[in-house]
Amino acid sequence: MRSRPNRLISAILAAPLAVLLTVVTPNAYAVEPKIEQCLDPTICPIPYVRLAKQETEPFLFIGKVVDDKHPKFGEYISATRRFPDARSCLKQVEREDLRRIDWKAIDNIREIEVCVFRIASSIEDVEVIKHWLMYHGFTVKDLKRTHRETYTPKFDTDPIFQLRPRLAIEKFRKIVQRTWLTRIIGLELGREYYLFIDFSQSGRVAGVSSWLASKWNT
Repeated sequence: MRSRPNRLISAILAAPLAVLLTVVTPNAYAVEPKIEQCLDPTICPIPYVRLAKQETEPFLFIGKVVDDKHPKFGEYISATRRFPDARSCLKQVEREDLRRIDWKAIDNIREIEVCVFRIASSIEDVEVIKHWLMYHGFTVKDLKRTHRETYTPKFDTDPIFQLRPRLAIEKFRKIVQRTWLTRIIGLELGREYYLFIDFSQSGRVAGVSSWLASKWNT
């Protein structure tokens, strides 16, 4: 049986450690929030499941793989080869931080679609994808169902839901410049830019397409 003085010494020695743990632990969590608990992209990196690549998550258009048999193969072949994975869409020094998409390296709408598909496929979670889009200036509304509740998917990547983020024309033009003719004339025909991000019944990203609304269409 331990003597009373020994118990008193043990209590005195243990007291500073208890105080230290009480003071330091909350501050440590405040400075370094756990990535799975942090959806604010200005504080911590966007959480992702994997860094998607063409070999394992090939580019999809309305749920179908855009291969040499797909009618849109010619439209996307250059973009998919130039950006074969999520890393290729990111800035050189930040190739595991999905916030750091290299917009300056992107030249056209098809390349935007391919890179957004790569990054969204890496993230997988709809809410986190929405945060990523908002971080880059998109206005994002809730996920919409594109089929009736009674609709039965015809294949695994059959699109059932869709996000429709919108980007103001001023922000879009920082990525894709006007044509040389419209620059010479001084006209801006675009009105706003829309992305259409499709999701399957299981939540998999099932395709990305887009539309540049102009003053001549709605």
